[in-house]
Formats: sequence, structure tokens, C-alpha cells
Amino acid sequence: MSEEDKKLSLVTTEGEEFDIVEYNPNDDEDLKFSFSNFSSKFDEHINKSIRGYSDLRNDVVSMSKYFIEEDTSVLDIGCSQGSMLRKIKEVNTQVQRTNYLGVDVNEDFKQHWIEDDHLKYVIDDIVTMDIPNDLSLVTSLFTFQFIPERHRLPLMKKIYDNMIEGGSFIFSEKTLSISGKIQNMMDFIYYDYKRQFFTDKQILDKEQQLRHLMKLTNEDLLIKQLLDVGFRYIQPFWRN
Repeated sequence: MSEEDKKLSLVTTEGEEFDIVEYNPNDDEDLKFSFSNFSSKFDEHINKSIRGYSDLRNDVVSMSKYFIEEDTSVLDIGCSQGSMLRKIKEVNTQVQRTNYLGVDVNEDFKQHWIEDDHLKYVIDDIVTMDIPNDLSLVTSLFTFQFIPERHRLPLMKKIYDNMIEGGSFIFSEKTLSISGKIQNMMDFIYYDYKRQFFTDKQILDKEQQLRHLMKLTNEDLLIKQLLDVGFRYIQPFWRN
């Protein structure tokens, strides 16, 4: 079953734990949502906004161990504060010469990045930038939905063309339902969940702020696009 506020991840295992700092979203009731305004506490904000988000990140970290190889590259698209990519590097102790690259378009996230010899972050547009040609793992959590639709298929193709044999592209997207009735039902269940952490004003204000940014698609189209660019095995593993 697919619905607007179901979160779909393609490609589950036991997870590594993330530390989510407690914060009160109601303190920001009058602050308009933008990635810049919430850059200093983005991980905490999205953990409140998406049910099971920390579990998803933990699963992605655990799955990374099955794909990352020595002398390859790992790419995180829309890395925000960079914490998931850093955790992926920390747990993959079986490799020493693998390079990790996080990419985001928002400069306000830069202040949170902690780099080392093999962990780098850049402010750039993933659509136009050159990416490593030895990718063993690419991750993207709720980022494609903010990329213009006309650029998504070429970007999938670019990822596929630069991936080593046996590599993996793990990504999550908010998807639309093929049934208006189901979508309406799931929308309001999701709003009920968010009201545990946010005021009605915050929920509606964020919906308005994202209207021109977030362009959703459906699961069937995503799978068709991935097959069209060459990916052979596609496995949905997380829904919420």
C-alpha cells in the first residue's frame, strides 16, 4: 500500500544506534520552516517529523557493511548535518582506504561537518557536479523529492553508470498513493502523529513552505525508472 505520507525505502538488518538530542519543536512555533532555519537541529527535527526515521537511518548504516569495499567511494546525497555518513564510516572498520563524500546544496549545514582524511563534505548541486566513478554505496534519504522531476532520471543514470559491480543505491522517498481514498486516510493518520510533537500551525506552515519545493511521485514510477537506467534488483524494505 502506497500513500502520500508513507515513506518508501528501496534496496532490514539490525541497526547501529544514533543519539538524537531531545529538543522541543514547540519552541520554534513562530519560525517558518526552511532547511536554513532548522540547520542547527535538523536531525532532531526530522526525527520528530518522520515516524521511525532513526530506525531507517540505523538500518541504512547496518546495510552499508554489506556493500562498502576497499578502494571505492561512498556518496551521501543530501547529507544535511553529515551524521549518517560519519556513522557509516565509523562502523565500516573492515576498510581503510575507502573515501566518503557527503553532498548538500545548503551552506548552513557546513558548520556541522566534521571531516578527516577519508571523509569529506561539499556544497554542490548533485545534478551537475562530477561524482566518483568507483561508488560501492550511494545513499539518499528524502532528497530526490526535492530535485526537479526532469533531473531525476538522468541523476539515477549517473549514479548507476558510476557504480561498481555489486554496489548499492539505498534511498528513501515520500510517495503518493494510487488511491485517493487511501491517501486521504493516511494523510490524516500522519497529521495525528505529528501533532504529538508540533502545533497545528507548525504543521500547516510547513506544508505551505514545501509546496513549491517537494514534488512527489509514486512507487511504481520509481521502480520503473530504476529498472530503465539499469538497476537489476530492487527491494523495498522500509515503510512508515
